[in-house]
Amino acid sequence: MSPTPGLGNRDLEAERAAARARLGGQKLIPQGLPTARIDQLMPSPENGRKTLHKVAELARTLKSDGMNTAMTVLPPDVFLAKYPQHTAAVQKAVAEGVVYVVHHGHRRLAAAKEAGLTEVPVLVRHTIVSPRIAAIQENLQRMGLNPIEEGEEFQQTLQEVDEETGKVYSQRALAERVGASQTYISHRVALLRLVPELRQAVVNHWLKEQGVDPDIEGLLLPVRPAATVYARLREDLQQSVATGTLAYEDATVVAKLREDLQGAFVEGKLTIEDAAEIAKLPHGQQKLPDPLERAKVSQEPEKPVVQPAAPAPNPAPAPEGEKSPVPTPRVEPTPEGVAGQGDGTGNGNPEPSPDAQPPAPPAPPAAQGNGDGDRKPGTEVEVAVPRVIELREEKDLDQLVLALIEHLTDEERDYVRQHLL
Repeated sequence: MSPTPGLGNRDLEAERAAARARLGGQKLIPQGLPTARIDQLMPSPENGRKTLHKVAELARTLKSDGMNTAMTVLPPDVFLAKYPQHTAAVQKAVAEGVVYVVHHGHRRLAAAKEAGLTEVPVLVRHTIVSPRIAAIQENLQRMGLNPIEEGEEFQQTLQEVDEETGKVYSQRALAERVGASQTYISHRVALLRLVPELRQAVVNHWLKEQGVDPDIEGLLLPVRPAATVYARLREDLQQSVATGTLAYEDATVVAKLREDLQGAFVEGKLTIEDAAEIAKLPHGQQKLPDPLERAKVSQEPEKPVVQPAAPAPNPAPAPEGEKSPVPTPRVEPTPEGVAGQGDGTGNGNPEPSPDAQPPAPPAPPAAQGNGDGDRKPGTEVEVAVPRVIELREEKDLDQLVLALIEHLTDEERDYVRQHLL
């Protein structure tokens, strides 16, 4: 009776021992895919992909990790049996050293050339029903991971250590290794913060784009708004999105708030108008509005009205070589054509109206100037009312700069201009 049922009189253990004896203790090592030199490959004249995208990104990946997926190639005679109209072009390429025609992998071939690779793995096919149908089948069967699955793979990889640097992968380093953009990776990692209902909505949108289930119904979320808006919301607000009680327009505003202020919005302590105003500020400056200040915030600051001071007589000239301690008062110039009119004093002041306020009494006499800023008796200096400017937006800063410039003398303006130059 056979030692192993169903094998007749064969003794498998004895056969294995005999095979090991013939090999002399050597182990069988499976051979990898054959390779071909880059100059031995020619692109297919029947390639349906006319424009190759992201070749440079793939080239960076191939340069660091090599090509892990073999290109499918055809011998020239197999290709010409289906497409004899390309006989002249293929024969010319064969005469120049071409051995195979690329069937699948034109983008990889272009990236391999840009990366400077000399050899690439190939899978040689000698029988094929229709190269065009086979190419369509491969594209249809090539279904990648959905955005959530990609995010999980990226997140796991970001916890691994890069052998080249000895550090944990950053998103930028991972993007360079896989040939994607950092934004692509960050968006998919952000999707992992979504509640299950919104994750499924992202997958549903992806399935519909892939044509897997074009009749799918329910909430559909593209990757970008899901990652940049909804993933920044608290879970209870995400549930409101899933149930349809929080509109996208409001979600874009609330997503810019800190988590505690999002809670205040949920509790009704913040209106959407309040949230819109607070969202303009960085997170470090965001806070609940003070009820007493709401009216002040809602009103634009009024421009102060400065009453022009009466022109004072010209101060006594300072000794030569010494700057006068009293700046020349800057008064609005008298419009041309009215100088000398008014009260007959010849100083160009207009006739005061009946409702005009009486002039202010003259300042008390002061001691003779000693060079420390004392004024001569009777000299009046215009005093401007301070302007209050709230810096809430960038344009308010421009208003402050203009207000400061207005209070500089010509000499001070020249000094600032020379300093800036």
